[in-house]
Order: sequence, then C-alpha cells, then structure tokens
Amino acid sequence: MAKSKNQPKEQNSFGISPLHFFGERKKPDSVEKLLDRKFIHGDRNIPPELYKLMTTSSVYLSTGKNAGKPNINIKELKTSESHATWKIELPNNNQFPNLGSALLGKTAIREKVEILRSQTDPKASFASYRPSWIDGTFSPKIMTQNHFHKMKRFNKRAIDPLYVFGSDDRWAFRDSSWPWGLVGKVYTSSGWTGSAALIGDRLIATAGHVVPWHDNPWWMRFVPAFYDGVSLHGIGVESYISDAKGYDVDGSVTGYDWAVCRLYEPLGSYLGYFGYNGYSDDWENDPYWSIIGYPSAIAGAQRPSFQGSITSDDTDGDSNGGLEIETKADLTPGNSGGPMFGWWDDDPRLIGVVSGQEEEWSPGFWPWEWADTELTNVIAGGSGFTNMMAWGRTNWPL
Repeated sequence: MAKSKNQPKEQNSFGISPLHFFGERKKPDSVEKLLDRKFIHGDRNIPPELYKLMTTSSVYLSTGKNAGKPNINIKELKTSESHATWKIELPNNNQFPNLGSALLGKTAIREKVEILRSQTDPKASFASYRPSWIDGTFSPKIMTQNHFHKMKRFNKRAIDPLYVFGSDDRWAFRDSSWPWGLVGKVYTSSGWTGSAALIGDRLIATAGHVVPWHDNPWWMRFVPAFYDGVSLHGIGVESYISDAKGYDVDGSVTGYDWAVCRLYEPLGSYLGYFGYNGYSDDWENDPYWSIIGYPSAIAGAQRPSFQGSITSDDTDGDSNGGLEIETKADLTPGNSGGPMFGWWDDDPRLIGVVSGQEEEWSPGFWPWEWADTELTNVIAGGSGFTNMMAWGRTNWPL
C-alpha cells in the first residue's frame, strides 16, 4: 500500500459537507476472502528511530519554569566480579517535585462541528499504510483460552457493564504484526483506561469519552500492542499525547463519541496505521467486521482482545454526520475507543470506535403495551467520524 504523505495546510482553506463520504462504497471483503489471503513478508529492515524506541525507555521530569536542567549522576557500584551495576541518582527535592511524572498534553479542545469541517481537506487520504519492514497478516494469533474475567463490585457481586450477548466470544491474542499491532491501550490522567488505534503518522482514533477533557493539567499515554505491561514492539515503543480534538455537541451524544489525538512520537510512521471508511446501510447483517480492545474482562486488560465476524444490525443517525452503529458484539469497559474495522482488498479501515450501550424500545405485536426494550452496543461512526479523522490528517501531518 503506497503511503500518502500529508503536507501542512492553512486552516480555513478547505471545506466539506456533513455527509462527505471518505472511502469506498463497495462492500468490504468477506471472511472467506480474508482467509484465502497469503502472509505478507516484511523485509525486516527496522527504521533506526524505531529501533532506538524498542531498546530504550524514558522518564519525564516536570519542573518549575525557571528550574533549569536537572543534575543526574551515574555511579558504578562494586557488587560482583562478573557484573557491573550502575546507580542512577535523580533529583527529588523541592526543585523537582514531580520526578517520573507523565509528559503533559498541550491542548484538548472540543470544537464546533462547522469549524472543523471548514478546516478539512476533502482529498485527504483515507487509506491505511504498512511499512515495508513489518509483516502483514489477515488474522491475529489468538490465545488458546479467552481469559474471561468477570468483574466485581465492591460488595463482590458480579456486574456486566456494556453488554455481553450469550457466551463471551472475545479472545486474547498476542501479535505485533500489521495491522494487529496498531491497536493499543490508553492511560489517562483521570485514572481510567481505554483503547485506541493508529490512523496516521502521529494520530490515533479513540472514543471522545476516553479523553480527560476537564483535567488541568492533563495527560494521555498510548502503548501500541500492549501486552502484560509493555509493548510487544519493544519496551519504549509508546507515546504520550500532545493534542486532542473532538466535536463540541453541548452534551453526551453517542453518535459523536470520537476524538482524534496527536502523538509526541510519530509511531504511525514506523509501525503503519489503519485507514478509515464511511458506512452504508447496505452492509448490515453481514459479518464483515472485527473489534480489538483492552477490556478488563479479558486478561484484566493486560492483553488485547479480538472478536471477528461481527455484524452491524441497525443505525441511528445524529445531525452533522454522527451515526450510532448498533451491534451485538461483546463489549465491556476498556473496549471504549477500540476500532471496529473491515478490509477493502489489502486495506484495513475503521468504520468507527466503541462508544457504549443503550436500551432501545422495540414495539411488539398490537397492542404495543406488550413491547419490550432491546439491548445493544453502539459504535460511533458515520461521515462525522471519517470527517474527524480527515481533519487530523489535514491539520496534524508529520
């Protein structure tokens, strides 16, 4: 897949309609087509910048504005004839009170829909990107057990937030190949965690409610291919987030529950990224879709979970392109922000991110007093979602 390089653009020089369709309107590939595809061999020539991240980790020190450069001492200790031991002394006093703190974000803004649309290039690329060095596969390496873990309340009673329909069909997996290693775990300054996926050189897509909009200061940390505490790509392959952008809709509207975030590190340049695609009702009830995320119900959110052959069952439209895509996929907290995606040839594209759950009134036979509510999980997608992702590629290039 050829890579489309984004160039810096002047703001307000573009403009798209609320229903602008990024992507292709043809049906995505069936499961049978994916199973027939062959393994893609990378050339294994890892970029030097990525190799450095793979083999080093960083510690951040937040200081006062005029504190100056911290004094760090490294001493060798005589502990063994066969090993060298080094003591690293970091300052920890009133001058540097926040040793080891997070790398703080710069801006987290929910903007008016009309303003963001006016700043979006209608020709922004919607395609995915696979670097030549990395292997590509069309199904992940799942674990032999799905590691289901029932969450408990403080009073020890079991809970089922979001909805699991029948048996839990999610499976933990261990795979850093493309595109499975593009999904990661998100940590936030508010204390909650979620999921996200790379969709550009420095961009991730996640749910709007994952972003700690009201924290000041705030931070978010993204770890792609997170597995048992670190990235499968290497110990330092992660990034804090510098900026976040979402829609200001004056309240909680599920169809608008997305955000695009900019990373300090250009992880997408090294690892690749997903594309994104608009949604058509013609695709309902066919098992085109997959979802990846980090729910605490699977391996305690320490390993990614996968569910494939998912159908979209119905949609509810919001204004300005917001779309609630309803599904019976099994989802619980921690899945929030994770991608729902399909394949167009060799091109994996997001159609939305995991948002939440809802109960819909479902009329029965007359009289309607016999009607009941129907449980469903919701993916936030539609043209509003792809417009938001295109805004990121237009305004936050490498």
